[in-house]
Amino acid sequence: MLKALLGILLLLTATACSNYAAPVSSLEQPPSSRITTHQVSAGDTLYSIAWRYDLNFRLLARANNLTEPFSLRPGQRLTLDIRGVNLNDSPKTSSRTVVKAVKIPSTVVNSGAQKAPIAVKAKPKPAVYSENWQWKWPIQGKTTESFSPADLRKGVTIKGVSGSMVRPAAPGIVVYAGDGLRGYGKLMIIKHSEILLSAYGHNEKIMVKEGQNVKQTEIIAKLGSKGTMYFEIRKDGYPVNPTVYIR
Repeated sequence: MLKALLGILLLLTATACSNYAAPVSSLEQPPSSRITTHQVSAGDTLYSIAWRYDLNFRLLARANNLTEPFSLRPGQRLTLDIRGVNLNDSPKTSSRTVVKAVKIPSTVVNSGAQKAPIAVKAKPKPAVYSENWQWKWPIQGKTTESFSPADLRKGVTIKGVSGSMVRPAAPGIVVYAGDGLRGYGKLMIIKHSEILLSAYGHNEKIMVKEGQNVKQTEIIAKLGSKGTMYFEIRKDGYPVNPTVYIR
């Protein structure tokens, strides 16, 4: 009798175990959704958007059929999918080509029949970058946080003097100046060539404007009372260790 009861208990236990479901926490999680588009907000530039998503700005422009000066409008949607984009492909004709008014020759004006100015498409002038320069630290100070992409540190943090003046690490063109990128505070991005850009974050005051050409000797920003600045260099859209460029 006792053996029969033990057999029944073992049978019930085995049945219960076979119907047991694994807790939700142990189930395989579905892959997280990947952001594939960006809606342009006021103050965005192509460079700041590329910086936010760690993308090459040239590939991002080509993927969205944008040509210089890369004009954007609030509400515009950009694809972030640059897979398969080739910089060697000829871009399609952009609807954002600059239109310039042309003066009417005096012979036409004096002929009695005054015509409206003729609109012609003018190609933007290519940017001219300085040559034969060496990288320099934007402020004097001590590096308190070093470059470590594995720890999400894509640049370095430099501790300087309160209210220090910031200068470009290299000459270039200001392609972003604002506070629209989370975690950077008041930020500037400077373009030094078609592949190299640098960024200067956590400023108290920005002293340059987008589109401005800056030399290494110019003051571009002022730090706050803490005297701390965040600095990055990117090559083809990827963060690189500033110490590789600045000795």
